[in-house]
This record gives sequence, structure tokens and C-alpha cells, in this order.
Amino acid sequence: MKKTGRWKEQVVSALEIPPDLAYNETIITLTGPMEILIENYRSISRYTPSEIVILSLRGKVTICGKNLEILWYTSSAMKVKGKISAIYPQKCVG
Repeated sequence: MKKTGRWKEQVVSALEIPPDLAYNETIITLTGPMEILIENYRSISRYTPSEIVILSLRGKVTICGKNLEILWYTSSAMKVKGKISAIYPQKCVG
């Protein structure tokens, strides 16, 4: 691990900052099979009734299902409803 990465990790740990805030991680909250909340995303790449692809800071997240609909979204969070069958997080390599 890089020296700067270890330093940041030590500061985050010492200050007891949640990792999702410190590293801008995407947070996915699934409420049953019908609703999902996504926080800390960058943009929407694809939006169809059967697939929504969201770009995050570290990769992309694909949501598959039926009758998918974005109920609302802001610059940092969105709520999706529909019959959710799968969620695929994919980390960018590089």
C-alpha cells in the first residue's frame, strides 16, 4: 500500500470517521425486493425498465429487474423502485 494511503487510513481510524464518508464509497441500501437507495454516485449511465447502470467513483453498479423506475434523485442520492432481481457492483481496474 502507498505511504499516503496508510497515512489517510490512520487518520480516518484515529478520528473514527466512517469509511463511506472518508473514501466517498457508494452506499447501497436494499429495502426488500422492491426498493433501493443509492448514495454517493456520480452519474446515470443507462436507464431502462429492466436495467439501470450507475457510475460511482470506483466503478459501476448495475441494477437488474422488471419495471424499474427512478422515483427521485439528487446529485448524491437516488431511490429506485421495481422488482429488483440482481445488483452487480463492478470495480474499475486501473
